[in-house]
Amino acid sequence: MMTYDRNRNAITTGSRVMINGTGHTGIIKAIHSKGLDAAQVRRSKTVEVEGCEGKFEPVELIRLGMH
Repeated sequence: MMTYDRNRNAITTGSRVMINGTGHTGIIKAIHSKGLDAAQVRRSKTVEVEGCEGKFEPVELIRLGMH
């Protein structure tokens, strides 16, 4: 599944991102989008980032690089 970060850059599994507010960085390991439309995915805690605990909203993320 592809969605967009806070700057409307495309992000997907394998993208390197920074979490806004904390400065932690990691690679997206999963985007949980089953049963959600694109707007719901972008505004819900659906993204798991390697090395960071919990799930994040795509709008909380800033893409640093694609895989």
